[in-house]
Amino acid sequence: MSTENQASVQPVQVVPASEKKSNQKSSVRSSRFRIQSIARHHVVGAQIDEDHEKTLQERTENRHQKLQQRQQQNLERIFKLSYDSCLDETAGEPDPDWIHLFMTIAQDIFSPPMQKLWSRILRQEVLAPGSISLKTMMTLKQMTQRDAQLFRRACMLTCHFGQDNSKKLLTGIKYKTGLFRQLKSPSIDKINLGYYQLPYSHLLELIGLGLVLNTELESGKLQNDVALNFHYQGSDYQLQPATTTLSLLYYRLSPVGQEIAQLLGNHRHDEYKNNLTELLNKHFIVTSDAPSHHVI
Repeated sequence: MSTENQASVQPVQVVPASEKKSNQKSSVRSSRFRIQSIARHHVVGAQIDEDHEKTLQERTENRHQKLQQRQQQNLERIFKLSYDSCLDETAGEPDPDWIHLFMTIAQDIFSPPMQKLWSRILRQEVLAPGSISLKTMMTLKQMTQRDAQLFRRACMLTCHFGQDNSKKLLTGIKYKTGLFRQLKSPSIDKINLGYYQLPYSHLLELIGLGLVLNTELESGKLQNDVALNFHYQGSDYQLQPATTTLSLLYYRLSPVGQEIAQLLGNHRHDEYKNNLTELLNKHFIVTSDAPSHHVI
């Protein structure tokens, strides 16, 4: 009679060696096919294809011609996107050196999402010449599409407060409680940015790109008799501190990060906003600046 353990035993499936080799070969073929496709696309596949009908000089000229055509197409797409996004706003004349650098970089922007971002750069500079620095463009030149997506996620979590309009990533609230709290070590209510797809490793990447300053900062002690203006992605609040021991911890976007963030606009993270409001309500009397002006 079979026991319960015996009945639950599943037969071990043995993969034949020939099938393993077949899978490995399939993987090799797939990677070789990908390299071959890239080589053909960029006109450098003659040795792979063993195609020597054209001379080296002819192949070189062909590659340069196709690259120039793609660069021309990139610029035309970016200018068209920028043109379509414009209304009849008052515009200025960008600096010729700025336009030259823009054209030099933009011609090598191939992905549609990044082309859209560069079209916004052009539009902003036409509307307000001097608003996009050369340093910002050079930083963007080094950014991949993944970098841009990562920074966009970070921007969705940024706020600003007080009289300073620079965007910040709030990381926590420092406070003291209880009797003789002035003599106690402070506690910190931390915000887990990793929960919102911005772990510390990603924050370090943004610091490395020069988009976020590399030091966590702390505000001064907030006065409990003065309301603090607090803004999150288009929502405005007044924060009345519950005690005199509160301060805010945060990372500040760099000047370059600020310029790029302005191009991206306001895009809030609803779950983060709800959790942020809950945290603020633990330490402040939070009043919305909406027309109804209500406590939340």
